[in-house]
Amino acid sequence: MLRGDRVLLRAITKDDVIALHRMHDDVETAAGAMVEPWVPETVEQAVARYEHRDSDPANVGFAVESLSGELLGSGAVWGIDTLNRNGHLGITLLAEARGRGYAPGVLWLLCDYAFRIRGLHRLGLETLATNTAMIASAEKVGFRREGTLREHAWVAGAFVDEVLFGLLAAEFS
Repeated sequence: MLRGDRVLLRAITKDDVIALHRMHDDVETAAGAMVEPWVPETVEQAVARYEHRDSDPANVGFAVESLSGELLGSGAVWGIDTLNRNGHLGITLLAEARGRGYAPGVLWLLCDYAFRIRGLHRLGLETLATNTAMIASAEKVGFRREGTLREHAWVAGAFVDEVLFGLLAAEFS
């Protein structure tokens, strides 16, 4: 378990999968967070996928919890390339956890895991240009804006720009 000032990261459990399934049913949010087209999925299908998953050290998921034990969402270090020592971060918070200042702490803990525990050199973070909360959180943690992919993501019937951020281990404090 990784513990920060306001949040902790821990392994995802079957109960978390059930509780977090609400995010999948929020089509607008889920479609903006997914790299694949949104399709309906029952909670039973999500649990079955969880129970039949293989351990994948290149894609590490966490449950995000407040220090008081409230499940807030999930986070991941994904696409880990051990040769080049880089990877990517992603977080998704439940609707009731958004806007409460948790995201920078989650990003910080994911960076700590990636740099200190996994020995990565560089992290990338990609988000929709419309996701101003994630952009502010990334910048607060020290990520630098590296570019924009114009009209890169198809989200709910329209193309949206994607903003690219990067952070080097030496820049992380």
